[in-house]
Amino acid sequence: MRSYWYSPTAVKRLAELHPTDEELEAIDSEAKMLAKTPKTGFLLPFDNPRELRRYDVGRFGLIYRFDDKRLDIVVVIGA
Repeated sequence: MRSYWYSPTAVKRLAELHPTDEELEAIDSEAKMLAKTPKTGFLLPFDNPRELRRYDVGRFGLIYRFDDKRLDIVVVIGA
């Protein structure tokens, strides 16, 4: 199974958005799901060698990329 990881930028930005405990649990649950089915999120139209995708969880947008071994949550934005 693919592992998942939050970048330091994602963690910092998430903290700035002041999530509740319930929101943090929902984000982590959805991150686990994305690690299993990473193409669930929609592709962002950037010219980037590694695709970036977005998946919304409540009021948060997870921007991520993935390969065969790992899903990286690059940044979290307010949705």
